[in-house]
Amino acid sequence: MDPAQMARWIATREERPSRELETFLAWFAAAEKAPEFKDALASVVAEEGAAERVSELLQDLLGRAGTHFGVGFSQGTRVAVLQAAADEINRRAQQTGWEADESRSVDIQD
Repeated sequence: MDPAQMARWIATREERPSRELETFLAWFAAAEKAPEFKDALASVVAEEGAAERVSELLQDLLGRAGTHFGVGFSQGTRVAVLQAAADEINRRAQQTGWEADESRSVDIQD
């Protein structure tokens, strides 16, 4: 609430990327450890509405994944989410398409 305190904090704050950039870099690193996710995306990218369906799948998986106090999603959880997403994308692609069995539960464990 004190502008002088805020200015002091800004001036002495350790340099680091924004939280958004840190989150992006963490997901990027997780994707490097889950190459099957990249392969699964490549297999469906040309399908109409694939981006929306992948986004919905990831949101669903993240909604069911555990978080760690003060940390949020750990790297292990991020990797597990991407691996589970790859498994689900591949499973749906082998069926009649994305619309098939959208309600199936996928377990995520860190």
